[in-house]
Amino acid sequence: MLFRESLRKISDGLFSGFNFKYKEELHQLKGEYWIVLRDSETGEIVQKRHGCNIIVNTASVLIARLLKDNHDPDGGITYLAVGTGASGWNLQNPPQPTVTQTKLNNEIARKAFTTVDVSFIDPTTGEPTAVPTNVLDFTATFAETEAVGPLVEMGLFGGDATDLADSGSQINFRTFPVLNKSNSMAMTIIFRLTA
Repeated sequence: MLFRESLRKISDGLFSGFNFKYKEELHQLKGEYWIVLRDSETGEIVQKRHGCNIIVNTASVLIARLLKDNHDPDGGITYLAVGTGASGWNLQNPPQPTVTQTKLNNEIARKAFTTVDVSFIDPTTGEPTAVPTNVLDFTATFAETEAVGPLVEMGLFGGDATDLADSGSQINFRTFPVLNKSNSMAMTIIFRLTA
């Protein structure tokens, strides 16, 4: 105990003379989304939403795995999933998302991303670019017969995710007031992640 106390006093003394004149700017992974519901017959926009989402704890684990070994057989972000929420939720005011979320409460559909669905975005112009940046857009379009129902939750999944509901590592999560998607509407969701 005496040794630890002496060591603490020495280290406090060593670093007390340093006066750092700069502030480190730490980048943090953050996300936002856009949802567009469009009437398939007329092409008119029925509803449009934009907001922020939260990055959940399991995203860090997947990032660490990919940084440790790029030969890991499980990949990065591969699916977007939507759901109708837990039984008993107020659909107009669902619970706030939490960082401990590991899956949707009631997933009803998921869409795989192809290479054309994922784009680097120029942070200055907001436009897609072939040059790698710290901003990525993931775009998924659900056709008329897909994801039909009262939607209140969505999230990105990766790692060992498959077409099966609840599979893979959840990256982010968002709840929102109900979007009633009918079988006469197509829905496009864009998730943007900035590192």
